[in-house]
Amino acid sequence: MSKETKVTSLLRLAKQFPPQLVSTIKKGNREEDYINHSVIAQRLLQVVGPYDWDFTVIYQGDNPIAVKGTLTVDIDGKTVSIAGAGTPQNNKEDIGEQIKKMESDAFKRAASKIGAGLHLWAQDQYFLFANLLNELELSKDEVN
Repeated sequence: MSKETKVTSLLRLAKQFPPQLVSTIKKGNREEDYINHSVIAQRLLQVVGPYDWDFTVIYQGDNPIAVKGTLTVDIDGKTVSIAGAGTPQNNKEDIGEQIKKMESDAFKRAASKIGAGLHLWAQDQYFLFANLLNELELSKDEVN
C-alpha cells in the first residue's frame, strides 16, 4: 500500500489549521481562539466533498435560546451524522443575527467532533492527529 493510499479523510480532517486561519476573540477577561465558519466549511468540502447540514432553532417564548444542528458526512466510506449545539453569544443583537451566530457555532461544534478544528478545543491535550500519523506511519508533511 502506498503512502498516498494510507492518508485517510479522518487524518485530513484532524490536521491542525495553520495559525493564519486561527482568530482570537476577547470574551470577558479571557481570550478564545476560533476558526471562521467559512474555513471549517472549506475543510469539510476539501476532505469529504458535499455534506448535509440541517438545523433547528429552539425557542423559549419568542426568544431563540439555542440551535441544534446535524452534520452528515461520508468519512472513509462510512456515513456519519453528528449533532452540535450553539447558544446565544450577544443578546443585544437582533434575533436574526443571534440565530446566524448560534447556527455557525453549532456547525463548528459538530465539525469538531469529526476532527475539524478539534485542536482548538483540546488545546494542550490534542493528540488525535499525531496518533493517526503514527498508526499510519506517515509524517505530517505527507498529509495535505
